[in-house]
Amino acid sequence: MDSTRPRMIAVAVTVCLFAVGMAAFLNYFKYRSTADRIVKARLVVIGKSIENSIQASLALGLSFADLGMLQGLMERETATHDLVGGIDVFDTEGKPLYSTDRLRAGRTVPEPWLVAARRASDADWFVEQGNESAVGISIKNNFGLTVGYLALRYSREKIDAAAHEVGRALMLTALAVFVGAAGLASIALVLVMRRLERDMSAVEAVLQHPDRIGASEVISKGIFGP
Repeated sequence: MDSTRPRMIAVAVTVCLFAVGMAAFLNYFKYRSTADRIVKARLVVIGKSIENSIQASLALGLSFADLGMLQGLMERETATHDLVGGIDVFDTEGKPLYSTDRLRAGRTVPEPWLVAARRASDADWFVEQGNESAVGISIKNNFGLTVGYLALRYSREKIDAAAHEVGRALMLTALAVFVGAAGLASIALVLVMRRLERDMSAVEAVLQHPDRIGASEVISKGIFGP
């Protein structure tokens, strides 16, 4: 019995560790999934507002490559929203037309962007590629033809850093919960084992001296009692 108690306590502690660890693990990945979905949805909303302005200008008969107000609008949206690292507008061949980053204005957009945009057709598209991560939408003219794409760049590193902070907070919380749960489980197990040891000692006394200890005395020792 003396060797059984440590083993039982070790089992209880292991079960607590597994339960708390799995709960923290699942909560962390649930947070990451939810955070990614919220970030992308927010960027799409920003992109839709810019697209509406473009559509209004195109409806007036302006050329897609000659929207004077678009550059200022994109720069204001970038300055207003922390999530947005930059905004690029490019045609169906990947040639940049407008960009909040002057250095990117003369470079062809990353190939994964163009591939994702063409594959998505009318749907929103997403590319996760380090500093080149982007959320994009298609831009159509009055005839429903795709004339270009709008891409909102964001920092994957910033989102990952925030997730790591949440992960550390979850780890500390899980550690505190584990210590408390393991302590309570160990104490409860020790109390149960003491009662069991007392009952086993009474049974052992009956078996060793059946003539000296009767059934009524065994009951009075608490074997079958509360």
